[in-house]
Amino acid sequence: MKKKINGVIFFLIILCFGFCGSISAEVIDRIVAIVNNDIVTWVQLSKETEPYMKNMESSGYSDEKKKEAIKQINNKILMALIDRSLTQQEAQKYQINVSEIEVDNALENVKKARSLSQEEFENALNKEGLILKEYRENIQKQILQSKLINHAVKSKVIITESDIKNYYDVNAEKYSGKKKYHLRNILMGNEDGIKEIRKELDAKKDFSILAKKHSLSPNASEGGDLGLFDIQNFAENIKEIISGLNIGDYSNVISTSQGFQIFYVEDIVLDGNKTLQQAHDEIHEILYNEQAEKKFKTWLESLKKNAHIKIML
Repeated sequence: MKKKINGVIFFLIILCFGFCGSISAEVIDRIVAIVNNDIVTWVQLSKETEPYMKNMESSGYSDEKKKEAIKQINNKILMALIDRSLTQQEAQKYQINVSEIEVDNALENVKKARSLSQEEFENALNKEGLILKEYRENIQKQILQSKLINHAVKSKVIITESDIKNYYDVNAEKYSGKKKYHLRNILMGNEDGIKEIRKELDAKKDFSILAKKHSLSPNASEGGDLGLFDIQNFAENIKEIISGLNIGDYSNVISTSQGFQIFYVEDIVLDGNKTLQQAHDEIHEILYNEQAEKKFKTWLESLKKNAHIKIML
C-alpha cells in the first residue's frame, strides 16, 4: 500500500525544484529517490558516479554499450545511496553518533599506515579527486555504519570453538604452510667434469666445499647457497627431481639453460605453518565478519521492506 508523501518530503521537493528553476531554465538538480523522509538528488548521485564516468569516457566502448554501462552504474550507486540513507536514519533513531575525535583518530591511523605527512596525505587525496572535507565525511559515514552494524547485528553473532575447529580442518592446506626448500647448487659448463664431482659426493665429500672449489655460480664462495625456495615456480624437470629429495640429499646431474647442475637440499621447511591455537583468533575474525555481513544484509533488506522507497531515476 502506497504511503502519502508527507509534509517534509513535499517541502524538500518544492525547495529542490524551486531552487533549480530560479537559477536557470535547465534542471540542474532533481530528486532521483525518496527514502522515507529523506531524498537522494541527481547531484548526489552524479558526485558518487563521477569516478566511474571518467573511466567510461576512456573505455573505448561503443555508444550503445556505454549507455547501458552508465545505466547499470547509476542504478548500482543509487541502491547504495538508498542503503546509506536507511542506515543513517536508523543511526539517528538509536542516537548513534560519530565524534570529530573519532574521525581524527581514523585519519591519523590512515596516515600512519601509509607513512604520510599531512601535506602528503592531502596531495594523495587531490590526485584521487578528493578534498579533505569529503574524505572526512566518507570516514564519518564508514564509522557510523560500523557502529550501526555493531548495534544491529554483531551482538547476535555467535562463533563457537566447534566452528573454528571445523574451519581449520576444512582449510587445512591453508594453515599447513607452503613447503619450501633451502637449496645449494654446483654449476659447471662441462658435463664430464660435473659427473666427477657427483662421484666425489657419493664418496661423502662435503657439498659446500666442492661448490666453493668447482662451481661457476656467483654463489660459489658461499658454498653454493641459493637460499629458500618454493619450487612450484621451477621448471617441471627440476621441480620433479627436487621434490623427490629429502634433507641432505643431492640430485643427479641436471642439464639446464645455465649449464650442468647438481642441487643439494640443505633443509625443508613449512613456511606459514600455523597450529589451531595460532590460527584461532584469525579464524574467529573471519567467521565473525562473514556472519555479521550476512546478518547485516538480512537486516538491511528488512529495513527496505518496511520503508517507503520511491525511485525516480
